[in-house]
Amino acid sequence: MHRRVVLVVSLLLAIVATSLPGVGTARADSALVSARSAVFGTHNVDQATGAVRNDRVIFSWFGVSSFAVAMAGQVFLTDAWVPNAYRNQVPTTRAQIAAIKPSHILIGHGHFDHAADAADIAKASGARLVGSAGHCAFFRRPGVTCDAVAATGARPGSTQIYRGIPGITVTAMSNIHSTLKAPTGQHPPLLPIPPSDRLATDPPHADELGRLAGHLDDPEGGAVLYAFSVGGRRIVWNDSVGPVSQDPGGRAILAGLRTLGPIDLHVGSIQGFNEITNGLGDPIRYIDALQPKVFVPNHHDDWFPVIATPAVNRERAFFDALKTIDARPEVRYLRDPEDYLRPDRVTLPLR
Repeated sequence: MHRRVVLVVSLLLAIVATSLPGVGTARADSALVSARSAVFGTHNVDQATGAVRNDRVIFSWFGVSSFAVAMAGQVFLTDAWVPNAYRNQVPTTRAQIAAIKPSHILIGHGHFDHAADAADIAKASGARLVGSAGHCAFFRRPGVTCDAVAATGARPGSTQIYRGIPGITVTAMSNIHSTLKAPTGQHPPLLPIPPSDRLATDPPHADELGRLAGHLDDPEGGAVLYAFSVGGRRIVWNDSVGPVSQDPGGRAILAGLRTLGPIDLHVGSIQGFNEITNGLGDPIRYIDALQPKVFVPNHHDDWFPVIATPAVNRERAFFDALKTIDARPEVRYLRDPEDYLRPDRVTLPLR
């Protein structure tokens, strides 16, 4: 008799519990499901809960070096700027990126083309910023938190472990920003010409240009490269390639990269100031040191009027430069605008 009473009461409590919001099977609001489906693909998102599948790594590109990332179900961003100076250049918005509810935003460096939207997206989504002490000092404000993973003046190549994202070990390495150096003659100079007619056929969005005007002087704050260890995979993302064969800190960076490698996936910048005199030698040195199985370029698209050019304009030069190293990875060369928000272009299963 007592057992029956207990079972009946338990059943009634269970029925009541599942009828209460937020209790029982977790369900997400429609905005989360919609945003994550748009960014990561409907087939990668649970349409009831909004959870992203936890059996793989997904990088969904939304311009320059900014990616919405899902690793083992954890959702975060690398850099945060939606480059819509050209109207609808990228098929997303700051509001939609905030609506995917990233837990963290990892900042590679603080220039506007990498982090102009970081604080706004963090405040709207509740994400924590992660970056150098300089990044945190600049971006931290009411409603925005920041975890520093590189001290002010950190030695190039030095590392710090970050465990703020559950299930993922993040190694932050102090990197150096791209810099113009004297030509060495090892690689031919590269100066892609921006589209000559785009300013007339697709004029920049005045409101967006006005908003960006306030970010043009945002400080670099140091450069940070991030390595991830998750589900038996090793992945590296960086948004800057320094002149590691010519800078005093370059040797330490290359040594650190070799320690991180070999890796499964390298999502790395291939544009930098040094290409004007030394071509694509710098990104090739990063690739050679990391020994990735798969390489995905970033920071190579037409992200701003006059000073940028479509990815196809440096594609041949990249593959020519890649021939100069022995261990060449599989390359998934992203092209703009067709590869924006195409998550299946950069994905790999966890082991």
